[in-house]
Amino acid sequence: MKESKKKNTIFSLLNNSTLIYRFFKPFYIFLIVNSILITGCSALKKNENVDICSSTSFPCLLSNEYVLLITNRGNIKLELYGKSAPITVGNFIDFVEKGAYDKTIFNRVIREPYPFIIRGGESTFIDKNTGKIRYIPLEIKLKTKKLPIYGKEIDISNQINNIELKHKRSYLSMARNKSLNSASAQFYILLKSLPELDGRFAVFGKVISGMDIVDLIQEEDFIIEAKRVDF
Repeated sequence: MKESKKKNTIFSLLNNSTLIYRFFKPFYIFLIVNSILITGCSALKKNENVDICSSTSFPCLLSNEYVLLITNRGNIKLELYGKSAPITVGNFIDFVEKGAYDKTIFNRVIREPYPFIIRGGESTFIDKNTGKIRYIPLEIKLKTKKLPIYGKEIDISNQINNIELKHKRSYLSMARNKSLNSASAQFYILLKSLPELDGRFAVFGKVISGMDIVDLIQEEDFIIEAKRVDF
């Protein structure tokens, strides 16, 4: 009972009124997200031999990618793991290249009662090419599976232990609301390990330099520019 209460408290800390429930009715969100999943991810569930990136309409990358966040506090370099989270990484890189993170603030920083997360990115970034908000499915890969699991939380203990990318200090994960498939452009960086979040949110990369800068970030600090870089 206490563990369940703790998880719900953590979720409420990650979620707030700035997310998409503020803008759309829940039923409308359900229709949008499910229409995307039908066209974008149906092929991913057929078998484990499918080529993910040729079987989805979402941006998708199977390679390791690198992003430099130039902030008012200093530079933060990210490594993103496309083999483990191809759709999440493809989505993030696509937003980087569209300038979605440029001149945006870190809109939530939680350090009390202990270091928790910093959150960046706009939850309602509209793709100028489509005029719509893009939502991606929850994407979690197990070490024993060739493909990630989509649109489903991992809540069985032996499977949780088998998750490839976990919520550790310096790692990046996608923010979402209560709908499993509601991640878009908003992300967070962990200030401490939070195993309570494993299996519930999509981890897709980590900070490889500049964690000292991350530790300085306060709410209203901002990203001057985010750009894709070589290793």
